[in-house]
Amino acid sequence: NVRSSVRSMTLMELLRLRNMKIHMVPIITPSLVFEKTVCGGQYTFAPYLAARYSADYQVIMFIDGDTAMIESSNKRTLNEIIYDRFFGRKSTKCAGHRMRLIEQYVRPEYNSNEGLLQCTQDLALNEQKWQYALNNCHLKEGHIVARTDSVYAFNVHHPDTLADYLPEGVEDCIYPHDFTMLQVGLSDNIPSAERYVFGEDEFVQVHLRDRQRKAECACFLNHA
Repeated sequence: NVRSSVRSMTLMELLRLRNMKIHMVPIITPSLVFEKTVCGGQYTFAPYLAARYSADYQVIMFIDGDTAMIESSNKRTLNEIIYDRFFGRKSTKCAGHRMRLIEQYVRPEYNSNEGLLQCTQDLALNEQKWQYALNNCHLKEGHIVARTDSVYAFNVHHPDTLADYLPEGVEDCIYPHDFTMLQVGLSDNIPSAERYVFGEDEFVQVHLRDRQRKAECACFLNHA
């Protein structure tokens, strides 16, 4: 959480503090896969990894390597936010929840570890930039967080579940093609996204892209 006044800590310290473990699974993929498919690694191996590790965890999430997770405050950890969404008293009982994603284009001169960290900090600590990004840079659907007892063929943006896979009282809340319909204005029949999208008061996924999608959504720009 870059908004925190607490001293910086190492990744190992953070994981130990939150009792989290990271599984890194090396998978050798022929280059032909990426020549013939779009996002071949994502859509091919996300279901495999979910099937392999779902038995060990309550919740599984898909995160791109070029994204940052920014929590809204120090009141709850990321684990607590996710637990409350899925299992807390006020849970909406959705099998999957989508992260709210905002994009920031990273120009070549800033495409380094230091530049990416500075871009994220600059965005998160500047209230004006942060609000501009929330209002104008939500350009694509965010990645998925799903209950492991409900996934069928885990997808990057959707839990892809079946009725027979859902525990009693849990449902698949994400409307098919919801983000595309919202973009073109066909949103009248779409249930409230608040039910299955993490709010800005919980945590936000910042996508640090090396390709520009919208000129105003870029690192180190000042928005009047």
